[in-house]
Amino acid sequence: MAEKELEKLAYEYQVLQAQAQLLAQNLELLNLARAEVQTVKETLENLKKVEEEKPEILVPIGAGSFLKGVIVDKENAIVSVGSGYAVEKNINEAIAFLEERLKEYDEAIKKTQEALAEIEKKVGEVAKKAQEIQKKQAMSFQLKK
Repeated sequence: MAEKELEKLAYEYQVLQAQAQLLAQNLELLNLARAEVQTVKETLENLKKVEEEKPEILVPIGAGSFLKGVIVDKENAIVSVGSGYAVEKNINEAIAFLEERLKEYDEAIKKTQEALAEIEKKVGEVAKKAQEIQKKQAMSFQLKK
């Protein structure tokens, strides 16, 4: 009876651990995506402060390399709206849109953290139950002698 209970708890423990690992990976991806959106928003906010009509910029081309460039329209930005689509918005609308995205990421991060904490709690409870069963088994084994 106790052996079957231990097997069941071991399976439950493994499932919970796998769920926790997935949630931790999702949390990491959400934090990376949020940081990227934050950087874009700050870049646009800083662009608004630039007084030059056509400021120079460095355009990343990969592998840490850049080309010199010029912003020809600092009043509008093309922002991703998801699923591979992007739309042109004026800078203020783009910043407002990005702020909404940040709020969505914050909410998703909060929900993921709560779900992860709940699973970690369950993992602890399962481990504790398994230890109690093992302890009872050990004590009954000693009493039988």
